[in-house]
Amino acid sequence: MQSKLIGTALAAVALAALTACSSIPAPQGEMAVAQSTVERVSTVPQVTAYAPVELQNARDLWSKAQRAMENKDYTDARRYAEAAEAQARLAETKAQVAENQARLQAVQRGYQAQPAR
Repeated sequence: MQSKLIGTALAAVALAALTACSSIPAPQGEMAVAQSTVERVSTVPQVTAYAPVELQNARDLWSKAQRAMENKDYTDARRYAEAAEAQARLAETKAQVAENQARLQAVQRGYQAQPAR
């Protein structure tokens, strides 16, 4: 009797675990935001010039997110999509910093080149 009760309990736990896995919703919003961000950042010339590694990381993570969605692994899809978006934003920020540093250096050079009054 006790072993039958344990078997029933184990079956119930297994069923609950399967149900929990299948009840994870597809991360449609996260996927859309990640795709939009990666695509937008990919078209910015400064990003490809100043942050090519970060941009490639974002693209790789986006590909992993797409594969996870195809496999209905929504937990990984969400994780990869969020990481892809973060990497794309990092690439964009790194490019902006590099561009601002270049502008600052140009201004400093121009200031140093002016004759003293």
